[in-house]
Amino acid sequence: MKRSTTVLGMAACCLLLAGSAGIGRDAQKAPSGSAVPRSLSGIKSDSEFGKMPLYFIPNDGQIDEPVAFYVQGKDKTLYFTPEGVTIALTASAQPGAERWVVKLDFVGANKNVKPAGEAETGAAVSYFRGKPEEWRTGIPAYSRIVYPNLWPGIDLVYYGTVNKLKYEFVVHPGADPSKIRLAYRGAESVSVEPDGRLQVATPVGGFEDDVPVAYQEKNGKRVCVELAYELQGNAGDGSGNPARDGADAQSTRAAVAYGFKTGDYDANLPLVIDPAILIYCGYIGGTGYDTGQWIAVDASGNAYVTGSANSIQTTFPVTTGPDLTHNGSSDIFVAKVNSAGTALVYCGYIGGSSAESGFGIAVDGSGNAYLTGYTESTQSTFPVMVGPDVTHNVGQDVFVAKVNATGTALVYCGYIGGWMQDIGYGIAVDSSGNAYVAGQTESNETTLPFPVTVGPDLTFNGAFGDNDGFVAKVNAAGTALVYCGYIGGSATEACLDISVDGSGNAYLTGYTNSTQATFPVAVGPDLTHNGGGNGFVAKVNSAGTALAYCGYIGSGGASGIAVDAGGNAYITGETYTTQTTFPVTLGPDLTHNGQRDVYVAKVNAAGTGFDYCGYIGGSSDDSGMGIAVDAAGNAYVTGETRSTETTFPVKAGPDLTFNGGAADSFIAKINPAGTALIYCGYLGGSDEDHCRAVAVDGAGNAFVTGYTASSQTTFPVSVGPELTFDGGIYDAFVAKVYYFEQPVNKHAVGDFDGDSWDEVAMDFGSSGAWMWDNSVWTQIDTRNPENLVAANVDGNTDDEILLDFGAAGLWLWDGGALTQTSGVNVDCLAAGDTDADGSDEVAADFGASGLWYWNGGSWTQLSGANLEYLAVANLDGTGGAEIIGDFGAIGLWVWSGGGWTQLSGVNADRFTSGNTDGAGGEDLIGDFGPTGLWLFSSGAWTQLSGVNADNTITADIDHSGDKEIIGDFAATGLWLWDSGTWTQLSGVNADDTIAADVDGDGAEEVMGDFAALGLWLWNGGVWSQISGVNPEGFLAADVDGDGAKELIADFGSLGVWKWDAGAWAQISANNPD
Repeated sequence: MKRSTTVLGMAACCLLLAGSAGIGRDAQKAPSGSAVPRSLSGIKSDSEFGKMPLYFIPNDGQIDEPVAFYVQGKDKTLYFTPEGVTIALTASAQPGAERWVVKLDFVGANKNVKPAGEAETGAAVSYFRGKPEEWRTGIPAYSRIVYPNLWPGIDLVYYGTVNKLKYEFVVHPGADPSKIRLAYRGAESVSVEPDGRLQVATPVGGFEDDVPVAYQEKNGKRVCVELAYELQGNAGDGSGNPARDGADAQSTRAAVAYGFKTGDYDANLPLVIDPAILIYCGYIGGTGYDTGQWIAVDASGNAYVTGSANSIQTTFPVTTGPDLTHNGSSDIFVAKVNSAGTALVYCGYIGGSSAESGFGIAVDGSGNAYLTGYTESTQSTFPVMVGPDVTHNVGQDVFVAKVNATGTALVYCGYIGGWMQDIGYGIAVDSSGNAYVAGQTESNETTLPFPVTVGPDLTFNGAFGDNDGFVAKVNAAGTALVYCGYIGGSATEACLDISVDGSGNAYLTGYTNSTQATFPVAVGPDLTHNGGGNGFVAKVNSAGTALAYCGYIGSGGASGIAVDAGGNAYITGETYTTQTTFPVTLGPDLTHNGQRDVYVAKVNAAGTGFDYCGYIGGSSDDSGMGIAVDAAGNAYVTGETRSTETTFPVKAGPDLTFNGGAADSFIAKINPAGTALIYCGYLGGSDEDHCRAVAVDGAGNAFVTGYTASSQTTFPVSVGPELTFDGGIYDAFVAKVYYFEQPVNKHAVGDFDGDSWDEVAMDFGSSGAWMWDNSVWTQIDTRNPENLVAANVDGNTDDEILLDFGAAGLWLWDGGALTQTSGVNVDCLAAGDTDADGSDEVAADFGASGLWYWNGGSWTQLSGANLEYLAVANLDGTGGAEIIGDFGAIGLWVWSGGGWTQLSGVNADRFTSGNTDGAGGEDLIGDFGPTGLWLFSSGAWTQLSGVNADNTITADIDHSGDKEIIGDFAATGLWLWDSGTWTQLSGVNADDTIAADVDGDGAEEVMGDFAALGLWLWNGGVWSQISGVNPEGFLAADVDGDGAKELIADFGSLGVWKWDAGAWAQISANNPD
């Protein structure tokens, strides 16, 4: 029996950070074959991820004194002073592009008025420039600023929406709006367009103010007032000026003044005048060369990204961070994105006057971020403070830094290095806050002193100019190395990634050219070098004194490592080696596909062998760069590929079509057994795209980062404040991917023999499908079904079983006899009495063939479109049940009596049904992701919660005849909705929940699987534990006909057990699928 999983959807939500471009609600036609392209099958967008608001950052001495606040945009920066607004423009998104400054003057205004910040965002800004006494930390950022009484009785308010900087004038009663006069200085021209917009032209391009509107609030209603821009001629001379370097232009321009012409209005009420100026903040990047290198995610789903940024602060989207000023050459950047993707919590630089880059990032349980990489900057400009070494050691040094949870300060920052080239590639952190760093070094322990202390090897192993890998542990205070030592042989190697388990053992991977004669192989999956460069995996004991194991992983290289709770290590990399010599065992693909393939491998906890090892690839070059693992043992791999979809194993991924250019990024999920891909797809545009790292949260959402040269015209921007590529050679990006998995029933409950008691049908994998009647198991078929559904298709006294055997098609079991109903593979399946004749009909989604309806032995096509989710429910309470289909981009539709009706133009993450109001028909409960949980009842939608639920069920817990809604809201636990009110049932997140009347009192009880806490029963407001063991899945059925349902639970290797009236009894020693 497989665990009943939360039904999710696949979304690529890119922090190239774009606004939603969904299907409109006017698509009121029935789903058809052309309505849903095949590449969209199973895909949906998390339409809020990446919507970042604008921040107003106050000046606390970090910039010129006249500036009170500023806003950072992609190609514009705005500075707010008492006398007006300075707008710095860039001609194009290219390095060295011409820049221009335009000033907006407040003509005739009170020059003593200074803007005040309102509505703190919760973000804070920090500048770590120079020595600590020069730093500015914890500066609050605001979402709006106000110039009060700028003209007599008139306030000017600036605030940010998702993609615009808005400003409005509040004209208080008795004030004169004709006093409002503004003038642009430095513009080539200012004109009012025929449609009413104000157009401002400059030598480097133009911008515009929207058509203005004005309104007053009267009796609770907004009343519009006629309004238009009014040009008022010259307001004196002004000049544009060079904003930066010699590429800038300078000119003298007349200042063009304007105001507003208003229609009739009530002077006794406030009047609001509301134009808008466009401002952009998009990709994580600016006009330079910016790359995302690694990503981490915390328990709340906040993403942490690091990499390198050549873009200066005028184009890079710094908001809050350890330093908001670029320091020269390339800087490290660190950014935190909130769990909804709706805001940058912080984003800033760490750097000195020379080159540096961040390559690794980790986060602890308190939200502190730990970074490593390299720097060429000395301590005179690099922000060293506390650290294992606060003196630069010549050339490139490793750096290690800790950023506090608010992003406002460096807790520590220091060097690890010798006198040669030293680079940190990976970092991990344990529960005590100790940081573990992996990388490569050319520095030996004597003449070029690398700071070896305790370590697996204290002697450099290569010749001058070679690299050894190294591993180091930094204490929680950041003040010293707990251990630091080499891992290497006589040739060149590097440690490229590191992970740490709960006991403090460190796991490393990378590449080596050294043979077993000098490389420290001990225990390991392969103790013999395979020629050329080899990937390797090593485990360092918790004391750092020795290798627990160390061995090769075939010819090629290894780039990423992750470790699960059991100490199993998961590795990805690349190899040119075919299956004749590469150590494939189990795996998603055991045959090399040509040129370079990705590989994914799982090494057992002892390090002695592979649980699986196989390829992911196509006919061209493919590289695995990063890997993560979730609590269930699913592995997530990302990297880049040059293979098209004709050979690359795309499956239910964010994009199933190669996008061109030198390479596309890819993201893949591998099942716990390592035998198959759950999904695999592209992430890319028409230019080159490179994914570098992946992290996964507790809900199985994958977060990836990398860099792209693709513009917004081809890169899959779908949400966020800006859809425009920021220019330069590359921009960094971050994306969130989640998978919508159609629920698959590996069991079915029904009265299959007509005795009025329930029987249970289960899939036992290679042993086939079996039925249990409370005493005896009967084999239904020797084959392994993909899906089991109970249905009474003939209207008699017993139920039948529908079995989906994949490529062998759909079969019907009735009283011991199997009959094939279709030879086509079914994507999803549901059954119900849709024509009120007393027998069930079958709805089946056949993928490319669309949705079909089986009634009385014949099939009828209902839609040529493939859907994401299928259910049957009687929504109107009359006649037969309706078929409900989620068709992805074109929303939810209901089929009743031969016709389709759209219920929602928005795609749901999941939905369930139940009679929540006792009115007769069933209601639909839909989870629409970022917009929360909604109830469809009596033809209308009502929002139940603005929060996205992991899972929802319905249950009549009070024997009232109507159903209550139980929602699992992840970190906030289980909640009960009854008659409009939410009540918390548990503060703990459940892996799975079901409801059934297990005591025969007419009210349903709730059973929850709370993972390590075991299986619990909620009855009458009280929780009681019924098992301390975590089941893999469970169901309820009245198998003894006493009117109360029994609980049937699959406890994995312990077999299948029945819980009845408080007592457990084993019914099978075998583990079902």
